[in-house]
Amino acid sequence: MTIASQYAVLSKDKKTLVLPDDVQNWLRDVDRFVVVIENDGLIFKKAHSRRTLEEMVTKEKAPLSDEKLNELVHESRK
Repeated sequence: MTIASQYAVLSKDKKTLVLPDDVQNWLRDVDRFVVVIENDGLIFKKAHSRRTLEEMVTKEKAPLSDEKLNELVHESRK
């Protein structure tokens, strides 16, 4: 699905991100997401896994390699 360029809006309390209608429709079938921040980019992916993010990544573990992060994202989308 192609989504036209539109702005998402951050609420005044900076706790809620209001997404364009097309994006909200795309997200309708899931309630969990993997969010990855890299520099000034944000990757927002649907997560279909019931494993918690804490089970996949903990502060006690070394930072994930790009390959491992990609593997976790793909696992979460199954």
